[in-house]
Amino acid sequence: MIHWSLIVSALGVCLAVLGGYCGWILFPNMVHKKVEQSVVIQDGSEQFKRFVNLPQPLNFKVYIFNVTNSDRIQQGAIPIVEEIGPYVYKQFRQKKVKHFSRDGSKISYVQNVHFDFDADASAPYTQNDRIVALNMHMNSVLQISENDPGLALLLVHLNANLKAVFNDPRSMFVSTSVREYLFDGVRFCINPQGIAKAICNQIKESGSKTIREQSDGSLAFSFFGHKNGSGHEVYEVHTGKGDPMRVLEIQKLDDSHNLQVWLNASAEGETSVCNQINGTDASAYPPFRQRGDSMYIFSADICRSVQLFYQTDIQYQGIPGYRYSIGENFINDIGPEHDNECFCVDKLANVIKRKNGCLYAGALDLTTCLDAPVILTLPHMLGASNEYRKMIRGLKPDAKKHQTFVDVQSLTGTPLQGGKRVQFNMFLKSINRIGITENLPTVLMPAIWVEEGIQLNGEMVAFFKKKLINTLKTLNIVHWATLCGGIGVAVLCLIYYIYQRGRVVEPPVK
Repeated sequence: MIHWSLIVSALGVCLAVLGGYCGWILFPNMVHKKVEQSVVIQDGSEQFKRFVNLPQPLNFKVYIFNVTNSDRIQQGAIPIVEEIGPYVYKQFRQKKVKHFSRDGSKISYVQNVHFDFDADASAPYTQNDRIVALNMHMNSVLQISENDPGLALLLVHLNANLKAVFNDPRSMFVSTSVREYLFDGVRFCINPQGIAKAICNQIKESGSKTIREQSDGSLAFSFFGHKNGSGHEVYEVHTGKGDPMRVLEIQKLDDSHNLQVWLNASAEGETSVCNQINGTDASAYPPFRQRGDSMYIFSADICRSVQLFYQTDIQYQGIPGYRYSIGENFINDIGPEHDNECFCVDKLANVIKRKNGCLYAGALDLTTCLDAPVILTLPHMLGASNEYRKMIRGLKPDAKKHQTFVDVQSLTGTPLQGGKRVQFNMFLKSINRIGITENLPTVLMPAIWVEEGIQLNGEMVAFFKKKLINTLKTLNIVHWATLCGGIGVAVLCLIYYIYQRGRVVEPPVK
């Protein structure tokens, strides 16, 4: 008869095999299927509710470059700036769903955004703080008029009517409050007459998003006032049905698969890489991330897709994930030598740029995106060419503070923490026929930089751990307990059997 220890040892082997099968095949497949089901956006599902209303607001931090020597800059001195902030806002996003596609694989929506000032997180800074900053709207109008031959006559009249249009400016800088500069608006074109009124009407008709008409007929410039409220762009994104790896991937923007912002290839109908819409809107990412992979986000604010690359493994409050960051191909590697010269729109005259019309490394011309001569860089011109940085005093680039990154839970694609960090600048320069600019140095002048991101709060961390992490830990314990327990029982029983056999065959001692 078979010894009982062999039977138990065989059962131990079976238990170990079962543990291995569960841990490496059954459980991963179960989790994979569960994640697939949970990320797909279906009408009425929990994921749909999270899709429509983000479970927590995003953090929107604004840092302003206060100009400390504005009078001397007017005489040709190198600008000196001082960063103040952050001014912290809670950014609430709500999607107004228009419809699902017939097969349920697409969903269309308009996104409404609302900003609430967070006084506690901003302290000691307040929205009433006074600043001296670049006069973005005046500089924009002057440069657009200079760069458009059809507006040459307007430029002549602008010089004579600066006082009436822009409130009697003494320099290219404006003294205002943070509240006005960012949201409420810096007013101009206040009760203009004659030619000044005609100029103001032309500015109004230009359709700039950052300039809005007030109830009294005046105009007001603000960086983000137009973003605070109902959205206008119609997004169509993938719901993940049939292909969870494409969940939230943007399919169309305003009924178009591509942008019409950047230069296109010469061949008719061929869309350039610059105009392609790739990735999600950064509120979530596709599931099942892998080490060494990359992913895209699309930012309507800068009219382009941005590639993020895997950097390292991370832990966020006990939740494992991967860190992703932008690469050199964001704004450093731009030009014909990088096969993306479509970003070189070359809309600005007499500025610091290369002979081929492209800006130097670390700067991107957003003129065709924003209908204003705005230049994008990383905060404090991190990684930008010395051609730009050497002309400004007060910049303190720091990769840890100023690099864009996101930490993502690898299984679900849920963002754990991170920030999209960019800086908005304008060239400051002498403009022909405009007296107030005649002594200005030619510099890339920083205005503000922003960080738009998230840090999963305690409530969401607890929810996430309960729904996923604790389950994974339990399955992992069952896996290894069954596997190791089975192997242990099998080995011990086998040893016991061998020991007993040895005792049986051992000859008697005489």
